Amino acid sequence: MSLSPVWRQSYEEGAPHTVEPANRLLGDDLAATADRFPNHTALHLVLKYLPLGITIQSQKTYREWDLDSNRLAHALKNLGLQAGDRVAVMLPNTPQYAVALFGISKAGCIVVNANPIYTAAELQHQFKDSNAKAVICMSGGLEKVRSIQSATEIEHIVITDINDSISGLFHRLSSKPLRALGHIADVAYGDGVYSLDQLMAQERAAPLEATAKPDDPALFQYTGGTTGLPKAAVLSHNSLLTNVSMTRAWMTQAREGEEVMLGAIPFFHIFGLSIAVLLNVRLGGRLVITPNPRDTEQNLSLIKHERATIFPGVPAMYNAIINHENVEQYDIRSVRYCIAGGAPLPREVQETFNRITGGNLVEGYGLTECSPVVAANPLMGQVKNGTVGTPFPSTEIRIVGLEAEEDGSFADVEPGAEGELCVKGPQLMLEYWKQPEETAATIDADGWLHTGDIATIDDEGYITLVDRKKDLIIVSGFNVVPREVEEALYAHEAILEAAVAGLPDPQRGEIVKAYVVLKPGQTLSADEVKEHCKQTLAAYKIPREVAFMEELPKSLVGKILRRLLVEADLKQAAA
Repeated sequence: MSLSPVWRQSYEEGAPHTVEPANRLLGDDLAATADRFPNHTALHLVLKYLPLGITIQSQKTYREWDLDSNRLAHALKNLGLQAGDRVAVMLPNTPQYAVALFGISKAGCIVVNANPIYTAAELQHQFKDSNAKAVICMSGGLEKVRSIQSATEIEHIVITDINDSISGLFHRLSSKPLRALGHIADVAYGDGVYSLDQLMAQERAAPLEATAKPDDPALFQYTGGTTGLPKAAVLSHNSLLTNVSMTRAWMTQAREGEEVMLGAIPFFHIFGLSIAVLLNVRLGGRLVITPNPRDTEQNLSLIKHERATIFPGVPAMYNAIINHENVEQYDIRSVRYCIAGGAPLPREVQETFNRITGGNLVEGYGLTECSPVVAANPLMGQVKNGTVGTPFPSTEIRIVGLEAEEDGSFADVEPGAEGELCVKGPQLMLEYWKQPEETAATIDADGWLHTGDIATIDDEGYITLVDRKKDLIIVSGFNVVPREVEEALYAHEAILEAAVAGLPDPQRGEIVKAYVVLKPGQTLSADEVKEHCKQTLAAYKIPREVAFMEELPKSLVGKILRRLLVEADLKQAAA
């Protein structure tokens, strides 16, 4: 049984309670915007700002983007790819990624998002599992793809480079450093290896007749794989674009054709693909692209010089900005919407960011299986710091007990109590690819997706995430929520970043261990950390061990990887 939608009373003025299903293809969205704003700059790559106001950059209009994706669709067809075939995109944030996304879709094929810095073994799993027939990658990634090709169904490798959209002197200027970083390498074309630019140059720009339907798969998005090997969530055109409709409806004051989106969040991540790329298309905005999302100086420069108005990111990006030594030298007040996702946003980071920048940083919540957004704080309405806001339009939620009943069902918890957050709505995935048992364990017979996240909801419909169900630490029978301890650690003025995990203990079952990165110039002892935690935490929640680290392991999107910390400790203990 879903909760009564009390959250609708908390929507800001102008936000609808429901949205209509998109009922169209990804390519339809781009074509529609190209008709509305043909000459507007759509894709704006910035590689570097140089002295005297010179910038290494390239720009592409919506008409050019739409026509280029048509050319790529024809090229894929002429390579022999059929409707429903999978094509991996293994690119950093570049205009070519955006062209590939829509070109593959227009060919009736399915995009397989792949992280370009993955190891050969990680890529082999994704390519083999998805049965991908082709891959689009940088020249620097060709050797890695070649090393695993025989173990996959890859027949075609299409090559591009970050600076291929930049011509003349600036192409030569940027090639040397990109080559030094390993992004560019010499390529022998032929034998199934093609140049993206040359393939497209040979093709017509007329649109292909659509072969897919709105409810057909559009994207294989692999989950983070916190347990076992990553699984591909199969997302349809309809689920992706309906979620975009929800997000667009949430942005009640967004201006069609005028917004400037900072494209720093990786596009191969579902959050970056949906919010930075697909939402920008719906808005007719200018997508300012940087291939290096972790370059805080560059992100600040992009906001300042390009007057970015929307800045989607992960908490680590905002944390890096507020701790940047020169943040006060940058005017970033052009940003109207800062939307945090991908990982929990520490309250201290949120409040400090808003105080320093005058920005409007709000937290949302989503997951790959929901295309991805489920809830968010109102962007111009009542924000409750520490919550992920209210469910989106057309989205239902319920909160159920952590343990199943005798008949295998899950009962709703009392209002205000902690339980597992379940979601139902048009943004849900179709399935996990080739994993029927995992699919059935995640989406029940009544269509509820069990998120694995522990949450509460208040009487105004605001959701507070407690933590991941699987990340709970059980100390002598008591539940310890890592996020609660992490919040306490972030409140210490000397701590830059923190992560908390459970380690096996023969007496208590598990103990709490904190992994801490200090701000530059700060010193702190383990005992001082524990004393600080005593002020706000019960005794069993206080870390028994504290490790001081130079940095915490993160995914490319900035999510702290607790499991790697635990694995390293367990390996050391075993040794």
